[in-house]
Amino acid sequence: MLPSALAVLLVALVALVAASPILAAEPASDPHYTLSNPVPANELRPLCPDNPGFGVPPCIVDAGHLMVELTAVTASFNSVAGVKSSDYALGNVLLRLGVNNSLEAYASWTPLSIDTTSDQSQHRTSSATGSFNVGVKQSLRNPDGAGLSVAVQPGVSIPSNGSRVSLSLALPVSQVLEGGWSLGFTPEVDALPDSIGSGTHLGGSVAMSVSYSVSAFTLSAEAYLAEDRDPVVIGHLAVANFSLSWVPPRKTNLSLYIGADFGLNGAPNDAEFYCGLSRRF
Repeated sequence: MLPSALAVLLVALVALVAASPILAAEPASDPHYTLSNPVPANELRPLCPDNPGFGVPPCIVDAGHLMVELTAVTASFNSVAGVKSSDYALGNVLLRLGVNNSLEAYASWTPLSIDTTSDQSQHRTSSATGSFNVGVKQSLRNPDGAGLSVAVQPGVSIPSNGSRVSLSLALPVSQVLEGGWSLGFTPEVDALPDSIGSGTHLGGSVAMSVSYSVSAFTLSAEAYLAEDRDPVVIGHLAVANFSLSWVPPRKTNLSLYIGADFGLNGAPNDAEFYCGLSRRF
């Protein structure tokens, strides 16, 4: 039976998707920019990177422009009952393409992940490639991220090992406050393949953040909660994330970021550290 919290969240997301033609309507006076008619350089919106953090920003990449976000390395560490493990995800890339004033398409992939596990008797190392993720994000309100901004983002995750795909539907929301403060909220519902058999089950997550911007720096703190209701075992995840991003002077199309995650109840990693950059073209 569908858990009540996930059921409420799913109904809310479906209702908002159904209402998107009304919410996403743009003033008739706005220029209709597209892939073939890109936004001019002097009309670009403030930079809208997806990284760092778990949450999704509801702002949309300018039409006809590409955002490349590269997380150079993500290092994760864990220790349980004398068994130490570490994971290094290298070169994760996220591509976001502005399709029109309120719609973007995205694709992401991690080309290499190296896992090591060691205890008193042995040391093991393995490597793999990450899943290929694709989707779109449709703005429902304020695609530039100003004030109260809302979007809806459906996506598909295709595992590199040939496993079945999973589906996701997120509703990113942000609210810009006075004094450089802003709030972020990203609920998500997932349709995931069962670990055993050919069935499908639900999962869900929510990311809640508070950010403070001063000059060219933005400092963020975020809480991420997730649940995977696999029939074999129900998994819970809680993570605290802290990050810092910087837009260099006179480089308004570039953002550099660093961050750290700390596992709370049920998290698979004790700590995780990452760094990268976002660049708009």
